[in-house]
Amino acid sequence: MQAAADRVWHDDPPNGGMMLPDFDALRKLFPTLDNWVYLDTAAKAPLPRCAEEAMVSYMADMWERVGERSFSLQEIERARECLARLVGVPSSTLSFIKNTSEGINIVAHGLGLEAGDKVLISEFEHSAGVLPWRRLEKDGVEVEIVRGSAGRIPPEAFIEKMDDRTRAVGVSWVAYGNGYRFDIPALSAACRERGIVLAVDGIQAVGVLATPLMELGADVVVAGGFKGLLSPTGTGFLYCREGFASRIEPAYVARFSFASDDKWKQPLKLATDSSRFEYGNPNFLGIWVMRHSVELILSIGLEQIERRVRDLTTYLYEQVEECGLTVKTPRPWHERAGILSFDVPDPESVRRQLMQRKIVVNVRDGDSLRVAPHFYNTRQDIDTLVDSLETVIPVARSDER
Repeated sequence: MQAAADRVWHDDPPNGGMMLPDFDALRKLFPTLDNWVYLDTAAKAPLPRCAEEAMVSYMADMWERVGERSFSLQEIERARECLARLVGVPSSTLSFIKNTSEGINIVAHGLGLEAGDKVLISEFEHSAGVLPWRRLEKDGVEVEIVRGSAGRIPPEAFIEKMDDRTRAVGVSWVAYGNGYRFDIPALSAACRERGIVLAVDGIQAVGVLATPLMELGADVVVAGGFKGLLSPTGTGFLYCREGFASRIEPAYVARFSFASDDKWKQPLKLATDSSRFEYGNPNFLGIWVMRHSVELILSIGLEQIERRVRDLTTYLYEQVEECGLTVKTPRPWHERAGILSFDVPDPESVRRQLMQRKIVVNVRDGDSLRVAPHFYNTRQDIDTLVDSLETVIPVARSDER
C-alpha cells in the first residue's frame, strides 16, 4: 500500500507547501467513476481497485499456498489492528460482524432488558436501528421515539424523556435520511451521568468523519463496511468501550467467545473483551479485502477525507439552494457529514431520469432526494447533477400533474 500512498499525494504550494492528497489520482482508483456520476455512497460505495487486487491475492494464496495466509487468524488480527488505527480505538475493543443490523441485535438482545424497562430511539433511525429494539416489546420493554424539529434532534430532546426506567438509547451518529449529525459526545455524557447505555449506529459516519470513536464517549458503536470503509457487504465491526463488553451477553457462542480454548474447561468463562461476540470462522475473504481498503483510507487520512467531503457537500448545498430547492439537511458542518437531502417533485421520477443519464442518487423519507458524495467525487460531478436537475425537475412536475 505504500506504493499507492506515494501515488496519491502531491505538493500544494498555495497551502504552505504541505502535502495534500491528489484526488484526481485517487479518483482513478475507482473504475465505476469512469462511466457514472456516482453520488450515493450513503447506500453503498464503489469498490476501489485495491479491493479487486485483494480478492485476486486471496485466491492466489488459496490456489498456490492452500490458504496459508487467507485462512489465517493472524491475518484477521492484522486487519483488526489496521481498523483500530483508523477508528482510533484499542484493537481488543473491536469485533468483526456481518453488518450494522447484527451489531445492534447483539446489543439490544444482550443487555438483559426486562418488562418495564425503557429504550429511547430517534425518529431518524434506519430500520436496522429500530426493529432490534422494537422486537423487545414482546417482552414488555417500552420503546419510545424521540422526535425532532427543523431536521434536528438535540441531546435535550432525549434528556427530557429520560427517567428512572430508561436503560438504553439507540441513535445514529449521522442520520441516513436527512444527514443530520447527532451530538454524540453530549448525549454520551448525559447517558453516562444517568447510567444509561448508549448504542450508536455509525455506518454513515465511519470513513467520512475523522473523530476517533473513543472521543464520542458511547458505550457501543456499530458499522457495516460497505459504505465509508469501501469494503464488501458482509463486513463490519462492533466497538465496545473498554470494560463494557462484559455487560453484553452474546446470544451465540463458540470457540472464540471464551477466555480459554479448552472446550472441556470448567467452568466456561466468556472472554471479557469484544472477542466474546465472535463465535465461528470469520469472513476471511471480506476482512482480507476490508484491510486493503482501510489501508487505502489510512494512506489518505481521515482528516483529509473529512475536509474533502465538507468542501463538496458545502458546494452542493449552495448549488441546490440556488436552484430554489428546499434543503432538509442542517447547514452547519457540525450538524451534518456526507449526506445532503432536499425536496424535489416526484423524487422517484427524478431519480430514475438521473439514472438514465448515468447519475446515481437516492430517494429517502418519501419526498427527498438524497445525495452523498465522497472524496473521490469532484465539483464537476455536482455541476453535472445540478445541470441535470434543472432539466429533469420540470419533466417530473409535468408527470406529477
